[in-house]
Amino acid sequence: MAEKKRLVRSRTNRLIGGVLGGIAEYFDWNANLLRVIYVLISLAIPTHGLLGLMVYVVVMSFMPLDDSRPAGPGFKDLFRGSSEPQRPDRKVIHDVTEQDVKDSHKGEN
Repeated sequence: MAEKKRLVRSRTNRLIGGVLGGIAEYFDWNANLLRVIYVLISLAIPTHGLLGLMVYVVVMSFMPLDDSRPAGPGFKDLFRGSSEPQRPDRKVIHDVTEQDVKDSHKGEN
């Protein structure tokens, strides 16, 4: 039996809270197009900007987060030294010596 669709905030297709990504996944829409439409409607009419922001925050507060998928890259992944282990498919080069390019040209003069 097919799994029933749920309207949840997306963990993988999110820019702020995953609300528009979750709506787009539920209806099989393009999330970026939905975001552009949302912004255009919010900015087209001056009173809709604040109203659109308030509706987004309320929906984000009550819409559950998708717990069926692992979390995508988080805020801490934006910085170096994150505690995540390296991917196993990443190649590591050993026994490499560094040489300054300027030092190699000094002997030529």
